Amino acid sequence: MQTLKMLEESTALDELGIGVIRDAYADILFPGISTLQTKAKYFVLIPYLFSMAERENFKRSADILPWLQRQEDLIVPVLMKNSNDITGIIGHLAHRRGKSVKAKPSGIYWNGMRTFEILRNDSLSASNVCNIIYGKQTRKNAVTIKTEAKRHGNDGFDDKTATNENTSIFSAIPPQYAVMSETGIDLTKEEAIFLYDKITKAQNSCDSLLAFMLREKLLFSDFDSINDSVLPDALAVNVRLAKGFADFIFGAHIYYNVIYSENKDAVKINNYQQWQDSFNFNAFDISAVLSRVNCDIHTTAFLEAFYEAAKAKDNDKAEKLIISREKAKKSDRAKLGKPQEYRYDSGRPVHYYKLNYRYPTAKTIISDILSGLEG
Repeated sequence: MQTLKMLEESTALDELGIGVIRDAYADILFPGISTLQTKAKYFVLIPYLFSMAERENFKRSADILPWLQRQEDLIVPVLMKNSNDITGIIGHLAHRRGKSVKAKPSGIYWNGMRTFEILRNDSLSASNVCNIIYGKQTRKNAVTIKTEAKRHGNDGFDDKTATNENTSIFSAIPPQYAVMSETGIDLTKEEAIFLYDKITKAQNSCDSLLAFMLREKLLFSDFDSINDSVLPDALAVNVRLAKGFADFIFGAHIYYNVIYSENKDAVKINNYQQWQDSFNFNAFDISAVLSRVNCDIHTTAFLEAFYEAAKAKDNDKAEKLIISREKAKKSDRAKLGKPQEYRYDSGRPVHYYKLNYRYPTAKTIISDILSGLEG
């Protein structure tokens, strides 16, 4: 199932190579958020597990990460038992089949912990942290042995700085319950206050739409529904540019499916014509959109050329541009023009949705924190 999921994701998400723009605006608006995140709880749960590791005594540094990953598996049934709604518990479906997931919460949430300064040093990987934990344990044991030797009249010393016992890897709060038996997927009020404080004050997230929505206790039904008139000027500009690009590139994805169907899907053909008639080309500024991202010249050239072709309703040129673009990005994996290898399915078109810049995930994280703040 994991293999099938990876195959599905890799073949359907970015046929035209605009992921760099999508991800750049997602990082501007919702830093620290990824589409694989499910619940805010994991931002505090992962530091709890690492804190537990610091109280263990490992023989090798290499033993720590497997131990942590085992705890991530063991906590799944605990979360399921103590939660009213198991939606969002990573691994709950696999657990019911007696399996565990390969993508652990620690990997999924690590960048978010860096962004929100939950991890004190944002250059550290999980493996680095495991090495630090082992090093602290080793030095602590060495100091203990030397202190005992000195107490018995043997050579030894008590280096007060050797262990760095008070140096915390995570700026996390201690749990107010037994983690491996009592934790649920919902945030406690203390945990919600902690996350609210981190997201709204961390340098890389404090000025984001994510932080603004938390401060103002705002939730919108979807990305298109975000009311930019209530936003600070800089945020409002970024939201408008992101919405404009989502509307624009949706037209390219509609036409991609028209080509993929060999111009036989009348519904998609009609949808593309409606998009051409309704999209405000004069109000859309592709250069302003690209000014916010680090985009290569080939992507820029494709977007500018498609804009001109779509505006002029030159469908032949638009078709050539899309076919050429997919070929350049996907090489032998390109679908267009290969009916023997890739069959169009009108029920499952390719990338037939507007970009939302990870808003659904951000909305869940915000909702979890706001619910926690209400107790």
